[in-house]
Amino acid sequence: MHIILTIHDYYAAHLTGEVTMVSKRSLMSARIAPELQSWVDNRKVSAHFRVVMPMIAGVMLNAVVIVAALLGKVPLWELGLFSALTLIISAHRIWLAHGIARARWSRRPTRMLRSILISSFWLGHVFGFALLYWTPHVGASEQILLSVSGVSQIAAATYTMRTVPRAAGAVIGPMSMGLAAGLAQLDNAVSWGAVVLLLSASVLLIRMTLTINNAFIGRLLRDRELSATAKTVKLLLNEYEESGSDWLFELDRTGHLLNVTPRFASASGIPAEQLEGKPFISLFAEAGSCAAIEHLLATGRPLRNETLALAAQAGEETIRWWSVSARANFNPGFDGAAIRGVISDVTAQHLAESRVHHMAHFDALTGLPNRALFNATLPQMLDERRKKEKVALLVIDVDHFKAVNDMYGHPTGDAFLRRLSDRMTDTLAQSGLGGERSIVARLGGDEFAIAIADTNACDHAVRLANALILAMEEPLTVDEHILESAISIGIALCPEHAVLPRQLLSNADIALYAAKGGGRGMWEMFEPGMDAELHDRHSLARDLRQAVGNGELRLFLQPLIDLESETRTGFEALLRWEHPERGLVGPDKFIPLAEETGLIVPIGEWVIRSALAEAAKWHDAETIAINLSPIQLGSPGLLPVIIQSLAETGIDPARVEFEITEGVLMHNSEANIEVLNRLHALGLKIALDDFGTGYASLNYLLTFPFDKIKIDRSFVSELSTREESRAIVGAVIGLANKLGMCTLAEGVEDAEQAAKLREHGCQMVQGWLYGKAEPSAHYNMRQLAEPILINPEDKSRAA
Repeated sequence: MHIILTIHDYYAAHLTGEVTMVSKRSLMSARIAPELQSWVDNRKVSAHFRVVMPMIAGVMLNAVVIVAALLGKVPLWELGLFSALTLIISAHRIWLAHGIARARWSRRPTRMLRSILISSFWLGHVFGFALLYWTPHVGASEQILLSVSGVSQIAAATYTMRTVPRAAGAVIGPMSMGLAAGLAQLDNAVSWGAVVLLLSASVLLIRMTLTINNAFIGRLLRDRELSATAKTVKLLLNEYEESGSDWLFELDRTGHLLNVTPRFASASGIPAEQLEGKPFISLFAEAGSCAAIEHLLATGRPLRNETLALAAQAGEETIRWWSVSARANFNPGFDGAAIRGVISDVTAQHLAESRVHHMAHFDALTGLPNRALFNATLPQMLDERRKKEKVALLVIDVDHFKAVNDMYGHPTGDAFLRRLSDRMTDTLAQSGLGGERSIVARLGGDEFAIAIADTNACDHAVRLANALILAMEEPLTVDEHILESAISIGIALCPEHAVLPRQLLSNADIALYAAKGGGRGMWEMFEPGMDAELHDRHSLARDLRQAVGNGELRLFLQPLIDLESETRTGFEALLRWEHPERGLVGPDKFIPLAEETGLIVPIGEWVIRSALAEAAKWHDAETIAINLSPIQLGSPGLLPVIIQSLAETGIDPARVEFEITEGVLMHNSEANIEVLNRLHALGLKIALDDFGTGYASLNYLLTFPFDKIKIDRSFVSELSTREESRAIVGAVIGLANKLGMCTLAEGVEDAEQAAKLREHGCQMVQGWLYGKAEPSAHYNMRQLAEPILINPEDKSRAA
C-alpha cells in the first residue's frame, strides 16, 4: 500500500551512501562478475586515455631535459637511441589513444589493456636502463637531474595510470629499480639512503595505484547500480500513477491540500478545485479523531497506517474508511509541499474486521453474546460490584433438546434455539432486569447463562427463573412443527456461594444438575451441601473446557525402542493436564470425561498439532505415535487437521503413526475403516493398541491391514510368572510376523522381560526399563544410532 514511501526511502538511501553494493574488503578480494568485466575494462581504459596526452607531454619533456643536460657527457649514440625509443613509445601511446573509440565499439578492452601494458613496460625499461647506466658516470648536477626526472616520472605514472595498475607497475618498477641501482653504484651513505627512500616510496605508490583502482571500480559499480535503481524507481512511479490502487496527497505547512490529483478527487467524491487549499482534517468525520495528523503537522513525526473515518457525503449510507501514511519535509526556506503521503481505501477491510469482531464475541445462531464475551463480562461484573450489591448467575439448559435434533433434524433444532433465545431475552426485558447491569449469553449447544448485578439479585434471580420456566412451558411452532419446550435452571450467588467467576459457574452447574435430577422443568439454588462428587466432576469438566485455551495441556513422550539394537526409533505422545490447582492430572482422570463431553475432539486436535510440531525438530528417522479416540475418529475435522499439520510442519507422513483400540472397529466400523484407509493413503501408519484385551481381535486383523500390533502390558507383566502369558505373547508375535506386521510390547520394566520378548521375535518395546513418560523437553533428541545401555541401576530404577 505504501510503495511510494518505500521506494523513496530506498532511493534516498542510495543517494546518501546508506546502501552500498560492495565493501572495500570485498572489492580487494572479490572477482568482478564476467558479464561486467568488459564494461569495467572499457571505463578503465577511457579514464586512462583522458590523461594520456599530459602524460606523453611529461615524458617528452623529461626526455628533452635529460638529452640536453647529458649532451657531450655521454656517447651521442646512447642519447640518440634513448630519444628514438622514447619517441616510438610516445607515438605508440598516442596511436592507442586515437584508437580508443575503435577499441571500445569493437568490444576489445582486454586487447587495449594489453597494449597499454606493453607500451608501459618498454617506457619503464627505457628510462630505467638510462638511469641505471648514466647516473654513476655523470657529474653531481646531472645525477640530481636524473634523480628528479626519475622520481617525477614515477609520480606521474602513479596518477596517469591509476586505473591500469599493472601498467603503472610496469613503469614504476623498472624506473625505480634502474634509478636505485644507479644510485647504489655511487656507494656512499647518502646514495644508499636515497635508494631506501626511493624503493619504499615506489612500493607505496604501486600499492596506492591498486587502492585507487579498487575505489574506481567500486564507484563504477555503485554508479551502475544507482542508475539501474533510478530507472526502476521511475518505472514503478509511472506504473503506480497509471494502475495503483492507492493515491498520493500533498499538504502545506498548515495542513491544507496542495496539487490535488484527479484520483484523489475521485476517491473523495469532491471536485479537485474544491479540494485545493481545503484543510485535510476537514475531510474526516471528527476532527478529534485526527489527532495523529495534527501531531504530524506540529512535530513532523511520520504517520503510518492511521485509519480514519471519512465525513459522509450526501446520499452515502456507508461510512468510508481511509488508511493514511505520511511524512514531513520541513526544509528551511522550503515553500512547497511540507507533507507528502499515500492513502488507501480500507472500507472493506474495516467492515470485515468489524464482522470478525462481532463473530468473535456474539453467537452466530442466536445473536446473543457468546461464551468468550460472557467469560470476559462476568469477572468485570464481580469486580465492579457496588457496596452491598450481589451478582446472581443463572445457568440454563434446554430439556430434551437432543430429541428435537434427532427427530426433526438440526435445521429445525437451530430454529428452535433461536425462538427460545428470543423468548428468553423478551422475558428478561419484561421482568425489568435488562440493561447494562445484566447479560444473557449462549454458552454453546443448548446451554445459556444470565448474570444480574443488583442489591436484590437473589430475589430477582428467583423471580426471573420462575418467569422463564413459565414462559417456556408454552409450545413453540417451528417449521410447522409444534414443539414442547422446557428448561432447567441452576442459580448461584456472589458473594454467598462464590466470589470467583470459575467457582460461581461451577456452583451454578451443580445447581443445574440438581434441577435436572429433581425432574427437570424447574430451578434449584446452589447449596454447599450438594453432591461433592458432582461438584468435583462438574468443576473438572468446566476446567477441561478451558484447558486448551489456557495452555494447561502438556505433551509427554515415552521412547519407542528397537529391541534387537536397543536404540530409540521414536516416541509415543502421551497427554497430561497441568491443572492450576490440582497439579498434574493423569489421562485416566480426564480422558473419559473429555470423551463424554465431546471435548476429546479439540483436545485431540491440539495433541496432533503439538506432537507433529515436536517431531519436526527431531532426527529425520525418529517417529511419533499418537493415540486416536473412537469419538475423535468420527469427527469430520480429523483429516483436515492432520493434513494441515503435515503441511505446516513438513514432516514425512511415514514418520507418523496413529494408534487405535478395538473400540474403533466395534462401533460404526465401516465409516471408521474408511477414515483409516484415507489415513493410510496419506502414507501414515496405523497401529492396533491393547491387542488381545477386547473381543474378536483376530477378526480385526483381517478387517484392516495394520502396520503394527501393540501387545498389552497385562501380558508383558506376567511373562516371567505365567506360562499362559508367554504362550499368548509368542502366538501374537508369530501371527504378526506372518502377516507382515510389526509388534511392540508395552510396559517392559525389567531386563528379563526384554530378553524373553527378544526370544519370541518381538521387534519393538516401550516401558520404564528404557524410559518413562516425561515432558517433551526432558528427552535430548540424540542421534538415532546412539545405543541405550542397560545396567543394574536401570533395572533397579525400573523396578
